[in-house]
Amino acid sequence: MNKIFQIRPAHWPLAATTAIALLTGGCATQEEHSYNKDFGESLPAQPMYAIQDETDQHFTIRLHQGVPLTGAGRVLNVKEAASGVAKAECSRLGWKKWQMNFIQEQDQGWMHVLVAKVDRETYVEPTFPQPKSNP
Repeated sequence: MNKIFQIRPAHWPLAATTAIALLTGGCATQEEHSYNKDFGESLPAQPMYAIQDETDQHFTIRLHQGVPLTGAGRVLNVKEAASGVAKAECSRLGWKKWQMNFIQEQDQGWMHVLVAKVDRETYVEPTFPQPKSNP
């Protein structure tokens, strides 16, 4: 026997309010940004990115294609965007030395998805021997 779930008339306002809240609230993910728009580029894959888990020692960049595109160029576009975002964010944070590692990379249908972790490295200001002055 099949049972059909029915909402009682008294519960319609609650159901409608809940549906509206869920649809307008969106997901609890970081806001995505357009790489092309933010960096004045015109990459065909139109990469989208978000910076997450930022501390004084590391941060994570999540990137994916913004439009359907096939071929190796889409992967290169997303990786190029990852490098540009990492460089800009490290500069903003005042980091002089850092390392980026791709920690996740996959294809989800037409979309190439990439996650990179950027770690701050210790920077030691180089010292050079001073020339001796002649008396």
